[in-house]
Amino acid sequence: MKIHDFYQKAKQFIISKGFENDIKWVESLNIKKTTALQFRNEYIWCVLNAGMREQVARKIYNNFLIDFDLSKIRHGSKRVAIEKALKYYEGWFKEVLAAINPFVFLKTLSWIGDINKFHLARNIGIDCVKPDRHLSRMAEKFGFNDPLEMCKEIQKITNEKLGVIDIVLWRYANLRGSKKSQLKQKELEIY
Repeated sequence: MKIHDFYQKAKQFIISKGFENDIKWVESLNIKKTTALQFRNEYIWCVLNAGMREQVARKIYNNFLIDFDLSKIRHGSKRVAIEKALKYYEGWFKEVLAAINPFVFLKTLSWIGDINKFHLARNIGIDCVKPDRHLSRMAEKFGFNDPLEMCKEIQKITNEKLGVIDIVLWRYANLRGSKKSQLKQKELEIY
């Protein structure tokens, strides 16, 4: 199966599972329209999501946003990073907007590393691909050097934002499970 065919089937799969809003949300993102408050919330999301399943992080994040009670965040260094963000997010966001290379600045923030900087960047409207384990595994299976190369190949046909392609492929992997043994070979024939 070619990557373009796989992508179209993955996209239809996630839409059929009720995740079309993920696609629409990423399509709507634009760094020029992002606010400092949106940046703050996406930073908090990315910190909470680091090293955790999205579904678990989502519960903690939604619970925290009710009243911004830091005691709801049990992970000590994540709590400290979020507490700092609550104080300094406006200045941080100005730094992102002014940066020649925003990825370099984002990586200076606590809990934002080599991979998570792309997650945060995409979520604030910078069109990019997060080279996480799911996309890296797919890129390897399809013979690409990395997820960016794979997503750019898909983009040639679809003309979609890299972030949209990223979220489609990531959501598919998330819904199907991360272990190769959990994936049904016949469904999309890549594993």
